[in-house]
Amino acid sequence: MTPALALGLVLTGCASMKPTYHAESTFVIYDVKPAALDRNQLLKAVLDAVQTSASKLRVNREIPPAELPTTPGRFELQDPFANSRMGALLASQAQNIRVPVCKNALMTVSTDNTSMAQYGEQTSFFLCVLPYKDGYHIDIHATFVRASSGFTPQGISSAVGRSLIGDSSQFIPRTMSNVRAAAESIGGKVTVVDSYIPEDFRGAFVNQTESAGK
Repeated sequence: MTPALALGLVLTGCASMKPTYHAESTFVIYDVKPAALDRNQLLKAVLDAVQTSASKLRVNREIPPAELPTTPGRFELQDPFANSRMGALLASQAQNIRVPVCKNALMTVSTDNTSMAQYGEQTSFFLCVLPYKDGYHIDIHATFVRASSGFTPQGISSAVGRSLIGDSSQFIPRTMSNVRAAAESIGGKVTVVDSYIPEDFRGAFVNQTESAGK
């Protein structure tokens, strides 16, 4: 297929494309052993791994619990507007906003990557480190939002770019894999407890969907 033909197919697809809004979420939970790992080294390594693909972070570190639980906690999705007028308004418009939260975490990290906002893309990334008697859990939750502009110059430009290099959702499994590698770099044995990583979260130059979720 020639470049001209490929471009023609992309433009043909764009011509029939109406403005749309698409959001998809993903998560992975890593178990890190042993408990004897240096806690500060682990937290620093994880934070450094997230910073490689984020321009601005919100970091919160808490003191360790007096007594470690036998089993680790897990992130939960909560509606910040529950039982409010705003929540009722969003429900009436078929919008459901839920954000991840972690209780008793040693560290939480969150970021909103808007570097690709001009192309209608935004990524929200959340991570928490939960200690327990045998080690740590690292919970990661991310949401990728893509808005298309239909048959407009911006919409055409975005569609052409995605056809060549994929969209910015590919950085989600990459960051997940970086976090895993960071924990392993300080001597941690890392296994996946649970995960959901959509097949769409891949790009032409990087596809770490499988390695992030295994």
